[in-house]
Amino acid sequence: MKNNKREENFFPTKSNYSISLDEIKRLNFWNYIEALGGELQKKKSSKYGKLYKWNGNKLWIRTDYKTGYFFYVNLSGNDKGTLIDFIQEHIIKEQNLGKVRKYVTDNTHLF
Repeated sequence: MKNNKREENFFPTKSNYSISLDEIKRLNFWNYIEALGGELQKKKSSKYGKLYKWNGNKLWIRTDYKTGYFFYVNLSGNDKGTLIDFIQEHIIKEQNLGKVRKYVTDNTHLF
């Protein structure tokens, strides 16, 4: 009986899976910002990063090819960091990693 329960919950679902912070940093930030309505500025983008207009901000988003982490710099403001920092600063507006994990888990379709 115990083995059957373990097998039923083997595959990750929203209820039994908590995404790690390392995994969040590797989620495709470019897809995410486009899903939020960000507009790619093709002429100002390069192979090193992409520039987006989003919600009155200009965001330079790049990836570190060694770690796979995505980073952003808000050229219209004074914030920068990883996807975690972006979600804390612009989406949930709280410095709470548990809420970031819940937000990402509930919104995986955006990535």
